Amino acid sequence: MKKRTWAVSGALVAALAGYGALDAYDVVPGVLTLAPTNSPKAVTVEGKTYEPLQKAASAPLPSASVGAAPSANEVKKSVEASLKNPWFGSPTAVTVRDASTGTVLYEHDSSKATTPASVTKLASAFAIAHSELDLDKGLTTRATLEGSTVELVAGGDMTLAEGAGDATKVAGRAGLGDLAAQSAAALKKQGVTKVTVDTNTSYAPGPNKAKGWEDALFDYGFTARITTLALASERADNRTPAVADPTKDAAQAFVKELGKRGITATYGKNVTTPVAGQQLGSVTSAPVLDLLGLALQDSDNSMVESLARQAAALDGVHGDSAAAGTWVTSVLKREGVDVSGVKLVDTSGLSSGTTLPVRVLGDVLTRASTGKDATYARVIERLPVSAWNGTLHDRYMRAESQDGAGLVRAKTGSLPDASSLAGLATTKNGHPLVFAVTTNGTFSDGAIGAKTAVDHLVTELTKLP
Repeated sequence: MKKRTWAVSGALVAALAGYGALDAYDVVPGVLTLAPTNSPKAVTVEGKTYEPLQKAASAPLPSASVGAAPSANEVKKSVEASLKNPWFGSPTAVTVRDASTGTVLYEHDSSKATTPASVTKLASAFAIAHSELDLDKGLTTRATLEGSTVELVAGGDMTLAEGAGDATKVAGRAGLGDLAAQSAAALKKQGVTKVTVDTNTSYAPGPNKAKGWEDALFDYGFTARITTLALASERADNRTPAVADPTKDAAQAFVKELGKRGITATYGKNVTTPVAGQQLGSVTSAPVLDLLGLALQDSDNSMVESLARQAAALDGVHGDSAAAGTWVTSVLKREGVDVSGVKLVDTSGLSSGTTLPVRVLGDVLTRASTGKDATYARVIERLPVSAWNGTLHDRYMRAESQDGAGLVRAKTGSLPDASSLAGLATTKNGHPLVFAVTTNGTFSDGAIGAKTAVDHLVTELTKLP
């Protein structure tokens, strides 16, 4: 398969080729962009080539390919016709805005405290982007030696390769095999050939799950356990049960790699005491921006929880997922976002009891789309694209929504009692809209019908003149 390129062509929107004219996803149709009219270098992630947003414009830049925004009346007619779909639950909340100006074009119960599901991650990503966790730097995993004990020191990376790292990947950029090679060489120089390996998780410590997470979530692979040290191969995939102790598994992989290099090693225990001893080696993950982008694309609950916990810890807030959720809310408020109705029980949206008005989602998304928030705009560019990648890869393929394929960049949210979608959509004449939709209820089909209804509503937005 050919590499896919997202071409940057303006402050808000890339070229809007017809989806049917594209050949089996060889290129991305109608992808939204928030980048200025420069030519940033392409980067390759998981075998795909991207033109990542490097800096959002300070104000919307005009483009000959972008037409005027639809009128508020046109948006109202479209949305209210879509809301007649019986698959929508109650309450259902909607906000639609002009992505260029932030002007509200339509609202329905936008301030109601609804259950957001995984679109919660947009709020968490906003807080992470505005934290001390540098988006442009990676997370470092180290090995230290004290006596005959090697400590494998967690640095926040949940995407470690078991063997050699791969510089072309996000998951697996840093490898425990590489760390073992550095460590073995340093140990042999000191005449040390037998060690015990402990893990040190003193960095951003906390429980390995949110308080309300039931065992079934792990049994069915909906999430991995929250940690600051884990293997890429043990990320959640919605098919395989989550491992019981990802930190120990990473240590066992490190022990194995040391053995390949002539060091007799056995696993000892996990410690949370301050790191001591001399450093033997280190490996660094992909930049936090890439990790966060991957977590958003895949809706990786544990990865978002871990990154939020790390960001909160750097801000002096330590504890569980609820504490991190409170921190996210405080950052939103600090940045001038109205947090009325916001209650984050965790930072991923997986826990019961979380509420997040779609108004808040519209507020943060328009900050990015209007160029007012260059930092968050870099994150939003990593959201999934309809019928192409991430959690939208298999959506917008049904008859009622296929016209929206390639024209929607958004974060998904799905729970048995909630379906949500929030992001950007491109209209028929190329104008970008910000939208957020959440529908709650008791759905007999696990909200599958509600998801279809949401996709149809957003598809109808892409048909607006």
